[in-house]
Amino acid sequence: MQYVCSDIHGRYDKWCALLAALDLKPTDTLYVLGDVIDRGPDGIKVLQDMAQRLNVIPILGNHELDAALCIPKLLQEVTDESIAALSGKDFAALSEWLQNGGGPTLRGLQQSSPAEREELLDYLRDMDLYAAVEAGGRNFVLTHAGLDHFEAEKPLEDYELLDFLLGRPNPLDEIWHDKSKFLVYGHTPTRVLREQMGESPADTILRCGQQIAIDCACVFNGKLGCLCLDTLEEIYV
Repeated sequence: MQYVCSDIHGRYDKWCALLAALDLKPTDTLYVLGDVIDRGPDGIKVLQDMAQRLNVIPILGNHELDAALCIPKLLQEVTDESIAALSGKDFAALSEWLQNGGGPTLRGLQQSSPAEREELLDYLRDMDLYAAVEAGGRNFVLTHAGLDHFEAEKPLEDYELLDFLLGRPNPLDEIWHDKSKFLVYGHTPTRVLREQMGESPADTILRCGQQIAIDCACVFNGKLGCLCLDTLEEIYV
């Protein structure tokens, strides 16, 4: 089976509960659509666990990108002194990351060894921007935030980096002409998307035509949602 989840945001407890619920087999695959870290307390633990699992495929999120830009400056020693020594540009990037919930991740790095930080940085740098998956007679494009500046005939490789990471799709928009092709993304909690559509907020997966939004506000007292791509079954913890 092939599964997809997103926006764990440091909730190691939810991550462990999802793994237990799925009982992943070696032949199963779980795609994680970014924003594993930040806001919640244990993003580093989630990343380290994911990195040990060959059948867990990470997709880059905007929070991982922020971390990847800041970590190289902090690899030698994450201390109050090293943070104070950052250049103005470095400090601006770090400040933006912290304002966006990076504090718990930075504290996790502070408790990690230099070798562990190097391994995490390599893991972040190896993350893909999207995955194209066939399952259950359907074709899925998996990204963190949808596809900004969408064009039906535009090849995926022609999109810019931030088109994958910072988009805010309208779930009601029609996308590809091929009705067996679906776009699956996180980034924007489904409670927010539902409110924008005039619906009552709910922390469940939102399916509108060929768009499937799966960020169920895990870190905001919502749920960690997971979709089985083969059957479209929804799993929540």
